[in-house]
Amino acid sequence: MSKILMIGGGSWGTAFANYLASAKNQPVKIWLREPEIIESIKTNHENHVFLPDIKLSPNLIPTADLKNEVKDADIVILAVPSKFIRNTFQDIKGIIENKLIVNLSKGFESTSLKTISQLAMEILGDNILQQWITISGPSFARELAANHPTVVVASSKNQEILEKVQKDFSSDILRIYRTDDLIGIEVAGSIKNVIAIASGIIKGCGLGYNTTASLVTRASVEISRFGIKLGARPETFWGLAGIGDLMLTCFGPLSRNYQLGERIARGETLEQIEKTSVMVAEGVETTKAIKQLSDRLDIEMPISNQVYRILFNQKNPLEALKELMKRSLKSEWNSN
Repeated sequence: MSKILMIGGGSWGTAFANYLASAKNQPVKIWLREPEIIESIKTNHENHVFLPDIKLSPNLIPTADLKNEVKDADIVILAVPSKFIRNTFQDIKGIIENKLIVNLSKGFESTSLKTISQLAMEILGDNILQQWITISGPSFARELAANHPTVVVASSKNQEILEKVQKDFSSDILRIYRTDDLIGIEVAGSIKNVIAIASGIIKGCGLGYNTTASLVTRASVEISRFGIKLGARPETFWGLAGIGDLMLTCFGPLSRNYQLGERIARGETLEQIEKTSVMVAEGVETTKAIKQLSDRLDIEMPISNQVYRILFNQKNPLEALKELMKRSLKSEWNSN
């Protein structure tokens, strides 16, 4: 059996590692920073901070020893927030380059404006993509942890390792499709978090499904436009990483980004929310990056731009919505 190490003990990292430990009935190690969570998993088989009330497999083994565990692993899985991923790559540089790497993290780094795989190439070298797989799609951690059937998509430049992971990780609980459009699923999985914030704002403003469905549909066009500009294929945005994940995070209140948007609409500031939340809402950092990238590349992103103004310029959400509704009228399939 392959030795598997999960780096990151948030809700998704814990749920995915626990799935592998349970479904494949093998030991899976999970690296965490927090001593209290390590102790909670060891003694109570529960991540009481990020995945409370979910009983974890005895095969899930917590550890605080990052470098030695990376050296010992055959497969390293990443579930680290995008704002911390650079430091993680730097910490394991020189010992991860010969491992099979499965990335679950989503987002753009707000300083370099790079996706997770682009950041990996910068720090670990271009050849890292020959050992790299990204998994994305509609997948709430708590539902996978409860064994709800979940379907995702995986992408890699190396079809041999992609097909191996697809086969080894799939089961009657998790089904994995494959694609070679890495940039496409990275863009889709990142920007959907920005749109989930917008969906939460709609809910917090007391608006209903007419507004939310319109948001999701137009956001799909917006995300596609952005991704195609970066070299992605249009059909990726019709699939699991695109419309699938977008629907989940915009209609599902389990989304951290959705919850953040709802609280913003009800009057809390971003600073207040971040101080009182133990979980990272990836959409905040991604909103910064998308604003800068879309300005630089001259890509029309009206919804994402309004989310940016609400989060960082304290724009009134209802005023932002009114401006979106009053944009110049055009054909539905106009690229702008």
